[in-house]
Amino acid sequence: MDQKTLLRAIPYFNPLADPALEQVMRQVVVRKCQAGEIIFLENDPNAGLYLVVEGLCKVYRVSAEGREYILTTLHPGDSCNEVPVVDGGPNPANFAAVEDSTLWVISGDSMTYLRQEFPELNNAIIKNLAMRCRQLVQRVYNLTFLPVTGRLAAFLLQQKAENNEISRRWTQDEIAAHLGTVREMVGRAFRELQQAQLVAINRHQIEILDEEGLRHLT
Repeated sequence: MDQKTLLRAIPYFNPLADPALEQVMRQVVVRKCQAGEIIFLENDPNAGLYLVVEGLCKVYRVSAEGREYILTTLHPGDSCNEVPVVDGGPNPANFAAVEDSTLWVISGDSMTYLRQEFPELNNAIIKNLAMRCRQLVQRVYNLTFLPVTGRLAAFLLQQKAENNEISRRWTQDEIAAHLGTVREMVGRAFRELQQAQLVAINRHQIEILDEEGLRHLT
């Protein structure tokens, strides 16, 4: 797939005509990252807009006690760090590669230029930020009102919705970082779901047996 086709697959740039896409491509810097590599840190100066082209990345925060909480994972076609691109402030979270990844980076200055040159980009950014707000509201609800078993059910349903199946072999530590809890609580929640015959685990591969049953827990 050529660069223009890849760029058009990203929701931000899909509305742009070919000449505009060519201008966007002139602003793109390609960055290759290894699994586990920290790409940028929270509170550092605006790192620009990041677009995932290949691989898997995560956006996360770390508590004062050193516990990690994953805000979201990013797959090819996903983006992050829109907030400082818009308001000019520092990075609001940390960003790291979970797998070997290829990223496209557009600096804050370049995004300001592109937004002025192509106002339709502003609508795309607003829609994306609104979507993220909805997601964060749902996560706040889950953390506040759902027990760990309910949070785990919501996480598994989300993974299946994004990938059609839970293809990645998540460790319980990784899932705990998504759910805002600890490994032991995740293990207990999995046992409850297995006993209720809602999921099955075979060689660390998670299979959803009853989607509707999981939804009743969320």
